[in-house]
Amino acid sequence: MAKFVIAGHADCPYYAKTELLADNLQTNLADFKIHKIVKTSGEWEEWLNTTCSKNGWCHKKSPIVWRELIDRGGKGVLIGGCNEFQEYAYGYYGIKSDMTSLDMNKVSEENLCTKITTIQEDEYLKSLSNPLKVCITNASKPMAYYMVYEIARGDVFGTTTEINLTLLVDDKDSGAIKGLEMEAQDLACTLLRKLTITSDLKEAFDGVSAVVFLDGSSLKPEESREDWLKLNGDLFREYGRTLNAIAANDVKVLIAGDGPLNFNAYMLGTTAPAVARQNIVAMARLLENRAKAAIARKLNVNSAFVVDLITWGNISGTSLTDVNKASVHQYDGAIVGPDWYSRPVKEMVHDDKWLSTEFFDSIKNHESTLTKTIGHCAMLSAASAVIGVLRDWWNGSENGTMLSLGVFSEGWYDLPSDIIFSLPVKFHKGSYEVVQDLDINDDDKRTLESIAKELISEKEVIFPPSHTNTPAPSPVNTGEPQVFGTTETSESKPVTEENPESVAGETADVNIDRTGPLSRIVEEAEPDSKDGTKTNSEKLPTEPISED
Repeated sequence: MAKFVIAGHADCPYYAKTELLADNLQTNLADFKIHKIVKTSGEWEEWLNTTCSKNGWCHKKSPIVWRELIDRGGKGVLIGGCNEFQEYAYGYYGIKSDMTSLDMNKVSEENLCTKITTIQEDEYLKSLSNPLKVCITNASKPMAYYMVYEIARGDVFGTTTEINLTLLVDDKDSGAIKGLEMEAQDLACTLLRKLTITSDLKEAFDGVSAVVFLDGSSLKPEESREDWLKLNGDLFREYGRTLNAIAANDVKVLIAGDGPLNFNAYMLGTTAPAVARQNIVAMARLLENRAKAAIARKLNVNSAFVVDLITWGNISGTSLTDVNKASVHQYDGAIVGPDWYSRPVKEMVHDDKWLSTEFFDSIKNHESTLTKTIGHCAMLSAASAVIGVLRDWWNGSENGTMLSLGVFSEGWYDLPSDIIFSLPVKFHKGSYEVVQDLDINDDDKRTLESIAKELISEKEVIFPPSHTNTPAPSPVNTGEPQVFGTTETSESKPVTEENPESVAGETADVNIDRTGPLSRIVEEAEPDSKDGTKTNSEKLPTEPISED
């Protein structure tokens, strides 16, 4: 069987003549098959050069005709242009074209109109789809490698939601990330409409609906805490400015990289007042998952069956792991029940000493132990935690389960406002609400207050307190995560260095009345002054006070 390929630009009269001759041969010969390739005048030259270079041909005009070797395989056999194809058809089949120049021009005009109509129809069909634009920053990290497939196959944003995925990388990493782009194409995921690799912030954030930040730097031994915070703060304030200018109005932001996650989320929020505060969150899921895994190993169950365990506080600093409300499903105990049946974790563990010692030590040392075991940082579990947060945020948490999330505090549990604090939340489709009715004992309240002071001290590195005569708080967060636990019978544990002094302005923040579900409140951040500090709206009196 003979298969011929005929290619040319739409308004070429000689392509029209060749096309009609080929149609005549295909109609009258059972084994004669043709394939047509029509390009616009602007596309033609580049396409022709690429095709000829690939096959080793030399051809400069429209049309070009070659024969595919269907039986034997290999590259096609070049026949030539319009005249060569007419000679071939007459020599082999005794058929020639009697088409006049006037008819050739008329058919070429019709071909051009058809091509334009086809392009317009394709553009219209594409416009009917509204892909969700998702951006991953610092996408050269291995963590991003594991995330791409989960996002592309529809498990995160929905099985009917098409995705335009943008990978933001440094210029020096753009070459290495090409391999990820090639693999993404090999996935053949129907929902992945487009994958873009860029180092341009504006291109990456333009119209974006979801951003996952994998940036941030860990504290180095030779680096001071203040310099570390300033380095991270500068990066995320720049991100915030760009997001504020060009991102979608309902953009959702997840901070999930290295460095001080609570601090980075707060810094981004200060320069992005157009982004709703409830849409800027920090990921506490990895810490929560590790705590659940420790409980699961103790009870010999799957860690997915441990629910309602809460991580409070500073995700990358001092945190409080709370098992008081945690429960476990499908535990093989004396009493069993259906899948929805659960028992309290504390009752099933039945070992207060383990809960107050080994449990928290295992969480604290888990990352270093895992890194030594596998020889590199844990990326698969971190990527899974990010995917879990995004999935719950878009689709809702299963059965109203409580989960941990770093959010802007609004005074819940007597915590100061205007800090990012990891709190218990319940996800709904596209939103979440903070669980506000949990009972907290006095020891845990003191722990949360100390963590809040730690976060305020981090914030004041960039935004010093207004009253300069107030002593600065002692540095609390050394960059090494601290994990504290809570049980109703556990003793109070020190959280910070001895007696850190209170921060000026804390009382005023706590007394701010902000009520209502977080998902319904949209606040605007206060503008920054030129020197990077918060402006003080209250001024001291300038006139002297007269004596009576």
